[in-house]
Amino acid sequence: MKFSEIKHKIKNLGNFKSLKEIKKAGLRIIKNTKTGDYWLIEEEFLKPVVKSPRECKTILIKPEDLKYKVLMVHKSKEELKGKKVLDYIEWGEKQGFHKRPTCKSRKWWWGLPLIKPADYFWIMIIRDRFAVFYNKFHVYDDHTLGDILIKEENNNLDKNFCIVLNSTIFRLFLESLIRNYGGGGGPIAPQVYETEEFYIPDPFQINNNQDNIKFNNFINRKIKSTFIELGFDPDKPIREQEPKPLPDRKALDDIVFDALGLTEEERKEVYWAVGELVQNRLKKAKSV
Repeated sequence: MKFSEIKHKIKNLGNFKSLKEIKKAGLRIIKNTKTGDYWLIEEEFLKPVVKSPRECKTILIKPEDLKYKVLMVHKSKEELKGKKVLDYIEWGEKQGFHKRPTCKSRKWWWGLPLIKPADYFWIMIIRDRFAVFYNKFHVYDDHTLGDILIKEENNNLDKNFCIVLNSTIFRLFLESLIRNYGGGGGPIAPQVYETEEFYIPDPFQINNNQDNIKFNNFINRKIKSTFIELGFDPDKPIREQEPKPLPDRKALDDIVFDALGLTEEERKEVYWAVGELVQNRLKKAKSV
């Protein structure tokens, strides 16, 4: 949408006459989706947030792909004098937002809790597509995703955790252990108490000398369906097919398989088992 088309809707535009001036001042135009009004708010107070796993096309979460921002302001009104965000806060008070139970219990009613963004996000309702998203750029998330925080403060292990959590054998654990089904369409819905019981291959035992180019290509390419990733036709019996995982999928899985010492037949068994589990629950959903 052009600046000229929304200019009259910006509540605190002031003397700004162009988008170039607004950007130069470190401001961003945001839209209140409930009222349709627009506001100018300082970039420093706007943080990218994932509202839905559908926004995440790749394993690596990219802030530029995200549609929404969350307002994160941890300053008093005195400290915000002269800031455009104060206009928005004062408008909120006129709507009575500061009297709401959750808001009025805070030090500053507009200040969301200052929490550390998760290291990884898992999908809370899993159908066919699966990934544990790598939050390298520390964006925030909504309640539609589950948070994974790594206690071990070791940046060298980031890649190892990403490999393990996105490996097909981890998917096997997930499909085998989750008891909670999430409704129509045959999804599973991992709950916190279930994920706490998971075992994962030890990231410390993963060979950290993998090809960085291949790894980066893997986490930056589009996530595909389970059947495409593993090389199966979902309309045919899985056991009658030879697994043909995508080359980068196989390369990642082999790192974990090698660490576990799995034979070639055992590796095929992992692929068959995952393919069957996903196929069966999707077929069951269609038959209900």
